Amino acid sequence: MQELNLPHREPIRFAKEIISKELNSARVRIGFDETPSLAMMIEAAAQSCAAVGEGDAKMGFLVSLKNVKLLTLPTKTTLEVEVVNEHNVENMKMMSFDIFEDGTKVSTGSFMIALS
Repeated sequence: MQELNLPHREPIRFAKEIISKELNSARVRIGFDETPSLAMMIEAAAQSCAAVGEGDAKMGFLVSLKNVKLLTLPTKTTLEVEVVNEHNVENMKMMSFDIFEDGTKVSTGSFMIALS
């Protein structure tokens, strides 16, 4: 597994390592010090976007959320997120995410990332 290149530091560095990666998607192990809230899982998904693409390091900012749903409360502190780059427009990326606990989807949604 491969570590992500992120500017975040503990305790807000939630994206831990890349499990699998393709050009437009990635699956990432995410971890927390406590059972995560929905906001923590969204931030972990946004951090996991660093695994998607060709490794061109840029700073990204979460600018909008869409159709975010908490399907069930997680009970563990280690989860997996699958992020997919749905669409790019100039310096903006529309990403979708699904978060899993032991194979069960606990959260889903999409967001926009602005790259600088």
